[in-house]
Amino acid sequence: MITEGELRTLEDSVNAMLYDDNMSFKLSVHFTRDRVNDKRNDPMIKLRELQSIFNRINALHKSRIAALKHNDTFNIRCVTSHINMPCAVNKKSVNINGRHQENIVITIMRKKTWVSKDPVEFVV
Repeated sequence: MITEGELRTLEDSVNAMLYDDNMSFKLSVHFTRDRVNDKRNDPMIKLRELQSIFNRINALHKSRIAALKHNDTFNIRCVTSHINMPCAVNKKSVNINGRHQENIVITIMRKKTWVSKDPVEFVV
């Protein structure tokens, strides 16, 4: 079982990687409290799987995610663990010099046959 503290630490480490790109990921309450430890995720999702997925997203797709527009949605799909994470983009002003892109991870599920409704999918 992954604790909320472990998820906050994961979120902080992911966001530290993205700081210079004015981008971050925010794990929703639904993700954190309802879905990450849900029994339907068989086998249970491990923290190291999430770390690996976010590291690969950063390495492979960061610039394509940064190019998305406000209110766009996308899915992150891991082909090895079958973890899917639907996300939404929230671009907001942070000061007079620029904008910050917050990518909200809405939910998470481990399901090999899950089909995303989002036209944009980042496969890792």
